[in-house]
Amino acid sequence: MGGTARVLAVMGLMLLLGCTYGGGSMKVNVMNPAAPLYEEGLDAFNAGDYSRAITAFTDVVSYYPNNGLADEAMFMLARTYEKTGDYLDALRYYKLFAARYPKHKWVDRANKEIEVISGKIEKEAEHGGSGSGKDK
Repeated sequence: MGGTARVLAVMGLMLLLGCTYGGGSMKVNVMNPAAPLYEEGLDAFNAGDYSRAITAFTDVVSYYPNNGLADEAMFMLARTYEKTGDYLDALRYYKLFAARYPKHKWVDRANKEIEVISGKIEKEAEHGGSGSGKDK
């Protein structure tokens, strides 16, 4: 391979590698149809726009359930619900995540959140709340 061809090959590889990183997830790739929705969800979550984040992450999970980003979108959906104080939906999505992706690198964190949120719901129910985290 000549010098020019080698430089072009390296530049092409760098371009490809650069396109596979989208900030929050190493799985985000510009060729992935779920990537724009997932990125929108991350941007909204980081900006505190939880309603928009819920919509984006729900769309990834609903429209692209077999996509490589569906697992992280489901986890982020659970986190977003937790941030809004909707513990019932957070718990539902953490449990679904742990059941659907038992070997995922975030499953231990999901299981910990399940334990913590279950305790919050139980404590709230003891005090006459609904357990949703929205009775305050």
